[in-house]
Amino acid sequence: MASSCSGVPCARRVTPIFRWAGSKRKLLDAIVSCLPPTYSRYIEPFVGSACLFFTLRPASAILNDLNEDLIAAYSTIRNHPQLVHRAAAKWPATEESYYEIRDGLKPTDPIVAAARFAYLNRYCFNGVYRANKKGQFNVPMGKQTGEFPTLTDFRRCSIALRKAQLLAKDFGTCLANVRRGDFVYLDPPYAKLNGRFRGEYGYGAFKAEDIDRLLQCLTHIHRVGAKFLLSYSYCREIRPALAKWHYKVVLVRRHVAGFGGDRRRVREALIANYSLD
Repeated sequence: MASSCSGVPCARRVTPIFRWAGSKRKLLDAIVSCLPPTYSRYIEPFVGSACLFFTLRPASAILNDLNEDLIAAYSTIRNHPQLVHRAAAKWPATEESYYEIRDGLKPTDPIVAAARFAYLNRYCFNGVYRANKKGQFNVPMGKQTGEFPTLTDFRRCSIALRKAQLLAKDFGTCLANVRRGDFVYLDPPYAKLNGRFRGEYGYGAFKAEDIDRLLQCLTHIHRVGAKFLLSYSYCREIRPALAKWHYKVVLVRRHVAGFGGDRRRVREALIANYSLD
């Protein structure tokens, strides 16, 4: 029998291909401990690095993100993991190569485009995705990025993604088709009123003005007989959800910061329409 990690067999877990600012990798154990015992279909409308999906590897899933480049990369890796890995692995991890690839024209070939996305994601600063108003990726190269994922990592990612439908839509559109028995995990970017926006996650990404729509979606999910778990910063913008649903507060160390001293522990809320005890 395989050993288990917070109720999920370790042998089932797949290492995510992509780094992603705001990833819940450090909260995985807390999140897994809060999952409903059963559900028929897994839905994630803000998929990012998909670390929870790759941990659970559900039999049926819908993975959505408004970032079309991210979803296109997942789709191509699902279908051609070896070709994407081969194309990306040939580029050296040097500043000269990084900025040449980052600032060059976006490839039209899907294999090369997915390889470019994987390469820039691996070697950029802290796994941040940021684009200017023209949609051009503009994150500088990072220093401690780790090794590029192996071909085995790509193949395992591909196998897991074969059970998923991939969408690049607004979260509201994705959630309109939730049905009874589904489980929805929501991890939107943490947006605050009067906060500064610099193109993180791409222009058009989730912002503070979308919080009301998000709360309406929670009500819709509940009404159709599905379950949801929402991760969000423990802040005043999300208080209406805290008053209406079950929740618990957890501490996590912030890892997206320019200096180590700025990486402090912050409070985050896990909010659900079922008991979290």
